[in-house]
Amino acid sequence: MMTETERIVRIFHESWDRRDPVRGAAVVSEDCLFEDVSRGELLSGPEGYVGDYHRWREAFPDGELEIVNVIVQGNWAVVEFVNRGTQTGPLRSSLGTFPPTGRRMEARYCSVMRVADGMVVEGRDYYDSGGIAKQLGLVDK
Repeated sequence: MMTETERIVRIFHESWDRRDPVRGAAVVSEDCLFEDVSRGELLSGPEGYVGDYHRWREAFPDGELEIVNVIVQGNWAVVEFVNRGTQTGPLRSSLGTFPPTGRRMEARYCSVMRVADGMVVEGRDYYDSGGIAKQLGLVDK
């Protein structure tokens, strides 16, 4: 049986693949702080979630997100997932904006999230941004 914590973090992540940022933002608390550790950026509340969704979708219109594993302990969850996509739009990052490369990438991610009262209240994403940059040809191998 799925816990409430698992249900909420699945909605958060599945909404990316379903192309439904409104659904995902609906489970993000107004005071949620979500850190993208690789980019060194802090996203705040539902607006941060929706902004990051559109940033990603602009770069990878065909992007897919596949949940691999969800581990729950109390109100904390770890979500392992894979992002795939072809960079056919500009990729905006902390290092600047990269023009479309037309290249495909696949990257493994891990989110650590805390849920309270049916909402994501904090989280962190960990992934290999250097590996993504190499796959897209943005840096030398």
